[in-house]
Amino acid sequence: MKCDGLRYSLLIALVVLLLTGCAVLETVSTAPTATPVVSEAANPTSSPVVLSDPLLGLANVESLEIMTLESFPVQIDVRIAGVHPNDCTEIDEIVVQMDGNSFNVVAIAMQEPGIECNDVVVPFEEIVSLDVYGLDAGLYTVNVNSIQGSFALDEDNLLPEEDSADVTEPTTEPTADPIADPTAEPPVAPVGPTGAETFAITGLVWHDLCPVAAEDDAELAAGCVESAAGAVQANGLFENEPGIAGVRVSIGEGTCPSTGYGINITGIDGEFSFDNLAPGTYCISVNSENPQNQEVLLPGQWTAPVSGPAQTIVNLTQEEPLQTVNFGWDYQLLPAEVDLATCSNSFAFVADVNIDDDTVFAPGELFTKRWQLRNNGTCPWSSEYSILFVGGDQMSADESIPLAEAVAVGQTIEVAVDMIAPQEPGTYRGNWQIANTDGNPFGIDGVIEDAFWLRIIVEEDATPGATAEPNSGAIGGVVWDDFCINGNPGRGCQESGENSGIYTADGTFDALESGLGEIIISLAEEACPADGTLPPAGAVISTAVTDQDGRYLFEGLSEGTYCIFMDALSTENVDFLIPGNWTWPAAGVGRYTFVLDPGEQALDRDFGWDFVE
Repeated sequence: MKCDGLRYSLLIALVVLLLTGCAVLETVSTAPTATPVVSEAANPTSSPVVLSDPLLGLANVESLEIMTLESFPVQIDVRIAGVHPNDCTEIDEIVVQMDGNSFNVVAIAMQEPGIECNDVVVPFEEIVSLDVYGLDAGLYTVNVNSIQGSFALDEDNLLPEEDSADVTEPTTEPTADPIADPTAEPPVAPVGPTGAETFAITGLVWHDLCPVAAEDDAELAAGCVESAAGAVQANGLFENEPGIAGVRVSIGEGTCPSTGYGINITGIDGEFSFDNLAPGTYCISVNSENPQNQEVLLPGQWTAPVSGPAQTIVNLTQEEPLQTVNFGWDYQLLPAEVDLATCSNSFAFVADVNIDDDTVFAPGELFTKRWQLRNNGTCPWSSEYSILFVGGDQMSADESIPLAEAVAVGQTIEVAVDMIAPQEPGTYRGNWQIANTDGNPFGIDGVIEDAFWLRIIVEEDATPGATAEPNSGAIGGVVWDDFCINGNPGRGCQESGENSGIYTADGTFDALESGLGEIIISLAEEACPADGTLPPAGAVISTAVTDQDGRYLFEGLSEGTYCIFMDALSTENVDFLIPGNWTWPAAGVGRYTFVLDPGEQALDRDFGWDFVE
């Protein structure tokens, strides 16, 4: 224990009171009602709080998961999760008491004295083992602070009498956690009585599609409806649309809202299944705010069974032992569906990033030329697109260089080509274009004759460029609040899709907008993944926090390829940024692949963010 005698006595009194109260809980709650351990209302801008004495109270438990271990006798573990209101509160004591068929668990948190506490939300997770050996077959409830769940024992939890002399503590580990190990089989709800008819609930979480209508189409596109607020959204009907993998689906006992009876993770086709259930009433639900589900679903909204919370009450009976529950999800702010057979390829030349035309080089000098280009066509570029040499002086460069990452429509990228100055003095120029997946080049603004180029001068007595100091490079930029006034065609706005009637911020940092502080920016020493995802956590070499003006900086970098990204769904960023989306470097894109030259100061890797109200 970490508290003195008086506070220990108060803690014991609190636990006894809570255990007594928990024993008579009759309703199922999906949200904690206990008061979190705080000395004042959480305020990110307030001064750090310092206590002279420990502060005890109920831990802010938000969810529980009951895990049945693969052993006999059966073992039961309870995983509880929640958040602390600051960075110096922790779990101090967990007390378990059994009353009839109920396990009453009280989790006590304590804020440490003498420490400056910052009001930041800190997630926690604890595993509590229940003493279930010797219990009779039946249904048992588990109450953790204000959260309730249950589990079933199908038979008496005892070893055969003849083996009682050899009873040892089981050492079986819990079943694999499907969140930590995506390849593991997810836990399912407790099974029904042995020999009973099969009772099961299956279903699907699918991507409810609403394509953008053509410019001359006054009617809503197929799959779309108009909401009561006048917005266009998916229609909530499953029409052979794709499933969504990796969604965490919960089952609870009784009417909704109810969880804690089991979970299942949707497969590659979006399907889930709770098998071998006992007859009765269940609640099937998907919480889009669950941290694991946020990464898969947000931003977006439910369209089925109805708009609003994704939960359905299911009654399993002898007449209807098998039931199906489907959930439709409409993603927001995603790029419009593109017909790759009819879209157009085009790019705009933006700038020479380095090495101006007619720069003088010594014979045989090595250098890397970089250009900034923007995808101004209607086709997104995959990593199968490439930079292609189309004429002039190649200067020892590769003829074709694949793009390091996918490029969305409207996104600006930098392309780099390694070259060697020719040995003979003279003026040299090389011409370059972008090539599609078939290797066919296209030019500036779609004109096949227009290319971007580099022209250099080679002189016999030229002095090679100075060598930069090792690890003297830097990457930085600003994260800003990009908004359009009133979400209409006014200042700072652009239409998201032709004739969509939906307006978003325009990706331009103007004088009326401000930087966003306390945003986490990550740096990985590799190219961003070509499939549009973010680098894994193990690839991140550094993180930076934006200051009050929204600026961030990584210094002391060596030359090489980096992925700079802003993960809006990370634990640090999600509560502040979601719902919303990026507007720069492109709509829905929050990352850069950047090739850093020795000693280069790349301080314009900016991110624009449009909050959704």
